[in-house]
Amino acid sequence: MIPKQSVTSVLNLAILKTSRLLLEQEKELNIDVIGVSFHVGSGCTDPDTFVHAISDIRCVFDMGAEVGFSMYLLDIGGGSP
Repeated sequence: MIPKQSVTSVLNLAILKTSRLLLEQEKELNIDVIGVSFHVGSGCTDPDTFVHAISDIRCVFDMGAEVGFSMYLLDIGGGSP
């Protein structure tokens, strides 16, 4: 069995790698990306989960800027403690 923390870390890394590719493809297709939406789960009671998610999303915003997007929207979904 894989610990939840390990799964989350692997998933986050995969999402960050994929995010760059998606942003590049969206730029090529002239899709205007304005931000990121995420949801850590409505049962989440650990504020550190949000800290890690927002940190990862900051990386996505930085990648978006490198590709040429001016992103300004962050939707944290429901479940914030």
